[in-house]
Amino acid sequence: MQVIVVGTGTLGLNVARRLSEERNDVVMVGEDEAALRQAQDALDVGIVVGKGSAPSVLLEAGLAAADIIVAVTPNDETNIVACLIAETVRAQIVRVARIHDPAYLGEEGIIDKSALHIDLVISPEEEVADAVAALARVPGATDVLEFAGGKVLAVGAAVDARSPLIGKPLADLKRRTGEPLLIAGVYREETVSAPSRDIRVEEGDVLFLVSGRSAVRRALTGLGKRWARTRNVLIAGGGREGVAIARRLSAAGVHTKIIDRDAAVCDRISQLLDDTLVLHGDAMDERLLADEGGARADIVIAALGDENDNLFTALQARRLGARRVAALIDSPERMPFASTIGVDIVLSPLATSLSPILQLVRRGDIVAVRTLRESLVEGIEFVAREGAGIVGLPLALLHMPHGSLVGALVRDDEVIIPDGSTVVQVGDRVVLFARPVLIPRMQRLLAPG
Repeated sequence: MQVIVVGTGTLGLNVARRLSEERNDVVMVGEDEAALRQAQDALDVGIVVGKGSAPSVLLEAGLAAADIIVAVTPNDETNIVACLIAETVRAQIVRVARIHDPAYLGEEGIIDKSALHIDLVISPEEEVADAVAALARVPGATDVLEFAGGKVLAVGAAVDARSPLIGKPLADLKRRTGEPLLIAGVYREETVSAPSRDIRVEEGDVLFLVSGRSAVRRALTGLGKRWARTRNVLIAGGGREGVAIARRLSAAGVHTKIIDRDAAVCDRISQLLDDTLVLHGDAMDERLLADEGGARADIVIAALGDENDNLFTALQARRLGARRVAALIDSPERMPFASTIGVDIVLSPLATSLSPILQLVRRGDIVAVRTLRESLVEGIEFVAREGAGIVGLPLALLHMPHGSLVGALVRDDEVIIPDGSTVVQVGDRVVLFARPVLIPRMQRLLAPG
């Protein structure tokens, strides 16, 4: 597949990396020649230096024969124009654009996004808001991925000092819950390990649990987590992400508060969000954070403009005693550090934006793609078709690559947590977990023939 990626920022580089790793022909376009040369040296991609909204530049990048264009520059207008040019030159091309301004997303009633003729609109802010909304529905979780319309959940749960499982084998959690449950992996020391009988639970581990929605509560309770409805969320920062999160949570009935140091920003947010309390102040001030309920909040979300500020604010909230603390972090080198200092939830606009792009590129019978923990693990939901390698044999006989497993099946609305004897049938919705590097090797299992 021939792909043009317009944009040399973090998202553009990661899209190019992942798509080239999956054996697509990728050409990157951008005005930053140094960044492009660096990408060319590090990745198996072509490059074209120039403005991404210029027809001549896109034609030089191979637009006339391209299958997909992914426009993810920081500028909405550049991304929109690049997609419009692509449609004009090659009507059948798939068009993806990153859009920040809510006016382009139809939320303010100015422009309907269908009028932009874009197949997939990526809004990092909305993707993060979706992630927070899912976390709010599962108290105690550090990660929540939803599959099969929410019937299947992949949940990350951190093991703290109070957990009754410390020092015990992973199988003890299954015995405690009495519910169908699969432990998909253990995150420890910045890596995800496949479950095994040799692993004993340690404080600081994050266990990735896969089950039907009804079994999640009992599984988290078995880990020593308190199950209490998310009622109060405090957001530090009134930028795009903070506003999107507040809008989503308020609509779900969660009492939401935003603190921002810019008075003009506070006035604007107050006019946008009727159901959100907006306060003018510095959320990095521990005294203010305490006075405004940081210790009582179910979740404190650090969504300031700087990642270091987010880490500092999250640490302050942790010291105050917030039940869960979250920070917006996109830098891969900071993500593991965040967990070591007590940040429960790392929210990555980059990772959440990458998932729908991968889903679209792969197409076929793939229904959803989700990423976990700095994209160390990928969850794929697909429909099993006649002739696919995964159909008709017990899972134990499939010889799946080490680092991959089938986490769940949905058959006739029934959630099945599989074991080695389970046989995938035609029409099953299958949720599979694997390291990203294994995805190309697994195509024979997913695709007919």
